[in-house]
Amino acid sequence: MEKRDRENREQKLLAYLRKEMTESEEKRLGEEVLRDEEYAQRLERLLLGEEQGTDSGKEAADTLSEEKQRAILRRGKWRMRLSNSAFTMGLTFFAGVALFVGNGWFGSLMHDDLYRVAKDMVNFTQPGVSVGSSGSQVGLLYGNIRMELRERVGREDKNAGSFESTNILWKNSAQPKWTNGIREQKLFFRYPSQSKPTQEELTNLQLPAWTTMEKLPEGTVSQLAISFEHFLSYEEYYKLISRYVNSDTHETVWFAVDTGQELTGRGAEEGVRLLGAGDVWGFAERELNYGNAPIQVNGEGQRRAATYLSEMKYLSEQERLSNEIGFSLVSRGKPHIAERYQYMQEKGVRIYGAVLTGPTKEMLKLKQEKSITAAFLGKIDWWNWDRPAASGTHYSW
Repeated sequence: MEKRDRENREQKLLAYLRKEMTESEEKRLGEEVLRDEEYAQRLERLLLGEEQGTDSGKEAADTLSEEKQRAILRRGKWRMRLSNSAFTMGLTFFAGVALFVGNGWFGSLMHDDLYRVAKDMVNFTQPGVSVGSSGSQVGLLYGNIRMELRERVGREDKNAGSFESTNILWKNSAQPKWTNGIREQKLFFRYPSQSKPTQEELTNLQLPAWTTMEKLPEGTVSQLAISFEHFLSYEEYYKLISRYVNSDTHETVWFAVDTGQELTGRGAEEGVRLLGAGDVWGFAERELNYGNAPIQVNGEGQRRAATYLSEMKYLSEQERLSNEIGFSLVSRGKPHIAERYQYMQEKGVRIYGAVLTGPTKEMLKLKQEKSITAAFLGKIDWWNWDRPAASGTHYSW
């Protein structure tokens, strides 16, 4: 059977060389030659007269002149080259389109998680810092998200640097880049303890802030971190501070929250009670997503707590990403989000400190509150509490 097929194919080649084929038969033969490299080589040898010792070679040479043979051969070769080139280009094109679509689809999914985790980790670990505008380039193989970091002093948000998260394949890394290369930490919190603080300790942790605020002129605004001797709910916090200041004369921009990890590790070994960025954990209520329904100003504490816990749950489900992005933000490298989330589910969201900003002299009234165990003064600026009717910014680029 195989021998008969070879003979049949040989007869087709000879018929083609003798010009005994119809146009449709020549077309079918051409398709067969393009599909079968061995068949094509046999035709080439016949056309070039490389098998003159065979009967088929003699017939080919006798039938067509050398010039005619080479012309046919050139047409066949170019036809094959063009066909192969078209196939290769088509395959490359479709592969590129598939990669582009897949890259965009995967990148958009990754961008959502990268941005959300990065924003939460900054919000939850950096007192007084919030995320501003952002730019991104995220894909299947490489991605980068750059977010502006801001600190509110009075009514204005000051640039504090940027936070960049980068992914290469499935490996993520992140790093804050503070303005001028450093961030001077001045906002600290004293974690409540079972033993009551001594008068000497209270003096050391409060007097420098109150004294400085007394010396500052009337036309200044400041940041202030305060700590309490016991845990408070959201409503209890606002009820307490409203005895001295109201929403018109201050703004609470961040809460320090008990997560069960504050005195573990280094804190437990060294007796460290003051917690700053990287050790303290909390949230900025304005940075939480409450959905489409508006939330009351300084109200709906349970809803705020539930939203915060929901975001903590999301971070615990994104454990690998949260650990990689949070590595540069927490002091001990690992944020222990799952443990914090489990603890707050059992104990609730308990506040023991806050970062406030506003007119310096107004916030100085908090000095009278006996339950405040620590006060640390942060950034200071000239009066900007009254919003101007118009303002803007010009850039040089």
